[in-house]
Amino acid sequence: GEYGVNDLYLGVPVILGKNGIERIIELDLNDGEKALLATSESAVRDVKHVLDGLSL
Repeated sequence: GEYGVNDLYLGVPVILGKNGIERIIELDLNDGEKALLATSESAVRDVKHVLDGLSL
């Protein structure tokens, strides 16, 4: 996946054409931004784990 994130939806910038996505734009994140992304990924996975355990 983009930025090393797999099995989790992550909105990323793209170039759109008349037939849909033409190209994904992968931003060059610095180390601090990568760390923040990893923290966000972990938080979303934690919430997903809790929601998966609920009988909804």
